[in-house]
Amino acid sequence: MSDLVIIGNGPAAVAAIERFRALDSRSRVTVVSQEEVPFYSPCPLAEYVEGSVPRERLFLRPASFYDDNGVEFLGGATAVELDRGVVVISKAGELRSLAWHKLLVATGAVAARPHIDGIEGTGGVFALKTLSDAEAIMALARRGRRAVVIGSGFIGLEAAQALRRLGLEVTVLEALDQVLPQMLDADLAEIVRSRLEENGVKVLCSALARAIESERGAVRGVRLDAGVLPADLVIIATGVRPDLGWLAGSGVATDVGVLVDASMATSVPGVWAAGDVAQAPAWDGRQRLIPTWPNAVSMGRIAGGSMAGGESRHSGTEIVNVVRVFGMAVASFGERSNDEPHDFATAGARRRVRIRDGVISNGQFIGDISGSGALLEMMRKGVEVRRLGAVIARPGVGPAWSMPRPPKPRRHAA
Repeated sequence: MSDLVIIGNGPAAVAAIERFRALDSRSRVTVVSQEEVPFYSPCPLAEYVEGSVPRERLFLRPASFYDDNGVEFLGGATAVELDRGVVVISKAGELRSLAWHKLLVATGAVAARPHIDGIEGTGGVFALKTLSDAEAIMALARRGRRAVVIGSGFIGLEAAQALRRLGLEVTVLEALDQVLPQMLDADLAEIVRSRLEENGVKVLCSALARAIESERGAVRGVRLDAGVLPADLVIIATGVRPDLGWLAGSGVATDVGVLVDASMATSVPGVWAAGDVAQAPAWDGRQRLIPTWPNAVSMGRIAGGSMAGGESRHSGTEIVNVVRVFGMAVASFGERSNDEPHDFATAGARRRVRIRDGVISNGQFIGDISGSGALLEMMRKGVEVRRLGAVIARPGVGPAWSMPRPPKPRRHAA
């Protein structure tokens, strides 16, 4: 029996290991990882594809990390079933049962696969989610000429940039009427679209991919209502989702993700969840699934402390995204809404902060993202900003601006 089994090897898992080991140096720990390679960051995979980030810089811990922390690493293994006290894994086609006293579900999320005819089983159709995805894309991009990216979230735009910088003809397809639909209002998204097109990326919004056309098992195009876009390479970037199938019948309560409390505990005693798979209390008290790196690290640390007997509580997941579009920084936090907008614009920047009931509810920044972290903190703390008005969107505004001004000193007659 392993005292602690961790399913997953991403940021939540590694943060949990480090926090757990800081409090418990003796318990037996086993990590089950679908990938054979040590912990790495998927965030710069697009830069790896284009050649600006070398492979070794993807890895955020040395290969000795597991031995150094007394962790048994089972690479190339997938969890297929969870029962009370036992998790069944598949490795090289063979099933194996692992007994556990405590278990952390940190499986992250997988790339969502839209319902498009021909998407399954066609060579040259990829996500950009794992290191193996990136290396397969690189191999095909060397001999390909045309690429289609389906989806215009930040992963899709990063993929489009990378392929364009490799010299491919790139078209981005977005089913909705704007790019970055989860991050930006339509007028701000138009600035991003212009930036893409200025750099040679064709963008088609309100465009549905109906089918993947193939020849001899390899992709040859993407069929739209208006015709077929030729393609030697297709990237699917339509979001991510947790893979919860293996938890069926386990008693672990799920919704979109695994439901957890502020300590990352699930509905089953002895089972915790953290990272992109976990649906945790957010800053507004609602249970949310927000698949970002900072949230995964934060939740992993809380889970690690909780599993070691600590009483840490998660302060709330946050909707935060940052992307660079051909050198132009784009950031957002909170949810898009119709709340009261306050804008600030210069020749090279647009900033928008939305206010609801006197409190920040959303921020969107293009070109100049300075101070967005301070505004995010003000949102999380519910700082009253009504009196600032349009000033709230200006660079340099922070918590001190919301404090009452001191009274002017009175002048006394001599």
